[in-house]
Amino acid sequence: MSSEASTEELITDANMISESPTEALAAFEPFVQWLLSASEDDLASLPEEVFSSFEAANEVGGGIEDGANAKSSDSTQQEDRPSFGNAIKARLALAEAEGELETAWDQLSCARREWGMLDDKLLALQDESDENREYIALLERRIIKLLQDRDLAIAETYTTEKQIQDAEFFKAKQQQRRQQQEEEQRKARVASALRKLLLRRSSDESGNSSGNESPTAASSPKYTEKDVQRLQKELADSKVAAAVAKAERDDRRHAIRRAERRPVNRSCLEMEEPKPVQFDEESDEEEQNPGAFMWIEGDSLAPPCQSDRDVVSKIVEIARVTPAD
Repeated sequence: MSSEASTEELITDANMISESPTEALAAFEPFVQWLLSASEDDLASLPEEVFSSFEAANEVGGGIEDGANAKSSDSTQQEDRPSFGNAIKARLALAEAEGELETAWDQLSCARREWGMLDDKLLALQDESDENREYIALLERRIIKLLQDRDLAIAETYTTEKQIQDAEFFKAKQQQRRQQQEEEQRKARVASALRKLLLRRSSDESGNSSGNESPTAASSPKYTEKDVQRLQKELADSKVAAAVAKAERDDRRHAIRRAERRPVNRSCLEMEEPKPVQFDEESDEEEQNPGAFMWIEGDSLAPPCQSDRDVVSKIVEIARVTPAD
């Protein structure tokens, strides 16, 4: 506290002095002002050369008179001023260099930290790239598996559709073949019933005309010219119908072979169902179906559950056969 008080007193005394007595002392006016206003820490931070120079100057001028002391002090002060300024500049330059060094060291440390962070980021990016590659490979395997499943499903669908088409085609052919067989059986039954009817009529007529004829002559039927022409016409019509049926059969075989060689279209499989044969009341069955009265040997195709009377009545109703024929 005493030092601070003395420093304040010196400052007030220095302020009271308006001007320096000499020009030599006026040169030290800034230093004196700084020295009076400086604190103990500022004074302690001064270099040792300052204090040593002051001590050397005091020792040299201790044994000289006041006039000589004044002259020597002026000369020493003028000599010590450049050294003091150079020391201060050197200290300031050193401090500035140390500050720049610390700044450069801090920048180097920051650069090292950033370099380490860049290494960590690079490692993280490499790990992420490896994970992305593994994920891409997994996705490629999944895509290949899905494509294989799709191809397998398409192949199964095509096979199933082909089997369905073959089944429909086979079913249609079976139905057509069954209808043809039923039609042929119906025609055979009609022809068999007509043959029986003609045999009975011929036997009745032969029995009534001559009772003394031989059994062989009685059993043999007698035909008129009209019957012969009709039978010839039926034979020709049956041959024509057989030729047409054979041509249709060949066409169907060729169509089946072409269908087996190439994929079958469903529109080709939609076959029209055969329409049942219907006879008009004004025309007989012979004109509409010439092959219905073919002469077939044997009676194996006759309906087993019908009597002769029923068969004759149906034949007469269909063909409208009269005794005058």
